[in-house]
Amino acid sequence: MIEDDDVFDALADGQRRQLLVDLLDSDLRRVSELSDTSQELIEAHDALLDQFLSGQLEIPEADMELIQNHHVHLPKLAEYGFIEWNPEDCLVARGPRFDELKPVLNRMENQRTNRPVTDRFTDFRQ
Repeated sequence: MIEDDDVFDALADGQRRQLLVDLLDSDLRRVSELSDTSQELIEAHDALLDQFLSGQLEIPEADMELIQNHHVHLPKLAEYGFIEWNPEDCLVARGPRFDELKPVLNRMENQRTNRPVTDRFTDFRQ
């Protein structure tokens, strides 16, 4: 059974949606490693990291998107069971609950690429 809150939360962010859509075509994906500066920022202090992620603090050498992926999005998707993530080798794989997302992800990808939808249960035009 689909836990709607988990699904909606997982799909609420564009970075998470893209990662999940990418996993439709591949069971395993490599995510970019953090730069030394970004890694130091994560390890430095929670309050400092929170300021950076909220946009209150600028650190030019730190990569906001990668930090968000490593510190927010990947752990959240792993907690929900939609992915399995190994931060040491930067690999992401489909998790035990990934199949729950497949119909929604396929629909989103079909709309993005303008492919016709053939599933009568998801095609609202019928």
